[in-house]
Amino acid sequence: MNAKAIEAAARRWRPARHPTAVTRTWAWPAYMSVLAQLVYAGEKGSYAAQGRLGIPGGPLVSASQYAETSDVALTQWTLALLGLLSAAIALAAVRPWGGLAPRPLLLLGLWATGALAAVSQIHVVRDVLFPTGPGGWSVWAAVQGGAGLCLWLATAWIFTLRLGCDTTAVANTGRDPG
Repeated sequence: MNAKAIEAAARRWRPARHPTAVTRTWAWPAYMSVLAQLVYAGEKGSYAAQGRLGIPGGPLVSASQYAETSDVALTQWTLALLGLLSAAIALAAVRPWGGLAPRPLLLLGLWATGALAAVSQIHVVRDVLFPTGPGGWSVWAAVQGGAGLCLWLATAWIFTLRLGCDTTAVANTGRDPG
């Protein structure tokens, strides 16, 4: 590839408009999602430091699950980092710097995370409504997870529709408008 072809390919990935922040009227679900993800990451980090599996409000973890997990701390730290990554994705959906990432990539991250959270929440609610044994999920965990899922899906929907964004500001990309 020559230099002109590389430059043309790079221009296709540049935002066509100035990235703008979403107004607070529309951005609050994303900020609440970020807060929830930071709490989740903190809980996972706390459990990682203690060498414990699970999450507060979750079911008791059996000794066999500890035996099946090769490195408990690494597992929990990985989940904590995934919580931080999802917080960054939620922020990118409403902050101007999020416009620097390709839009399809952010949409994929938002909706895939929402789908995974929905599947997890189905299992939590099922366990609360139909307990299968001692030490199941608490009702508070089900309510908290349901609220978090609703906030996340609202964030994904707002980003998908680009609600609260100024979509009329054209960026100076150096391209010839004609």
